Amino acid sequence: MCNLNILCKVKDGSCKCCISESSGVVKPIPIPLINSHEGALILSLFKMITQQNEMIKKISEDARLTAEKINFLSENLGLKQAKQVEFSSEEMTNPEKLLKILCGDNSQHDFSLQLVSELPSPAFKERAFSLLLQIVDNQGQKVVLPSSTGFTLMLFTTESPPKLMKINTSGDKIMRGTTDTDGNSTVFFRKIVIKEVTSHFRNGCFFLVVAAKNSSNIKPLIIPNFVIKARKLNCDGIPRKKAKLDEEVVTPTEISS
Repeated sequence: MCNLNILCKVKDGSCKCCISESSGVVKPIPIPLINSHEGALILSLFKMITQQNEMIKKISEDARLTAEKINFLSENLGLKQAKQVEFSSEEMTNPEKLLKILCGDNSQHDFSLQLVSELPSPAFKERAFSLLLQIVDNQGQKVVLPSSTGFTLMLFTTESPPKLMKINTSGDKIMRGTTDTDGNSTVFFRKIVIKEVTSHFRNGCFFLVVAAKNSSNIKPLIIPNFVIKARKLNCDGIPRKKAKLDEEVVTPTEISS
């Protein structure tokens, strides 16, 4: 029986069905085997790609949870938001945009806050300063409200959307001192200490904001370009101490005069 051609009918093997150069029989091409070293390398690359995909998923989930926490903290402060916090972009925030975030669609206010004391420019990290304001009407005249209102002092970044700063880059509370106070005519924040420098942040400055906690008819005071620098060191590497002066507290009578 012919073993080379299934169509050959010769059974004794005397046929001319044999392998030759012109027979047209395609010889199989051997496939090289992957050695153990290459196999281990391919397996390592596959594991690395899988781990990167998992890390990307985790980063995306962490970013979503962070945005939800920021929204939750803002709601607890009683601040109105025109929209939910979005991821940072290349756009910058100006005072008008920040006011829109703080007040929402409420653009009409019966009263506003006017700065009375001099604001340090620049302020210095860990050096206390005080802030005195008065409540005025739309004509700029000082008013006395029928009841006392709570006010809070805040710091916002200049990126878009702005971030409310509550802790510094070391994980500590960014401000100490009087950051919440009450008033019906004058608003006084005594001995404010900021534990951060603005050079660590975009544009090198913050928005310093004073806002009423539960009163929508008082326009928040937004102070842009608020810069905080590190305190200068003496030759021993110790921060220089400013000469201590008696604080002069301006009374409501002196302000009205």
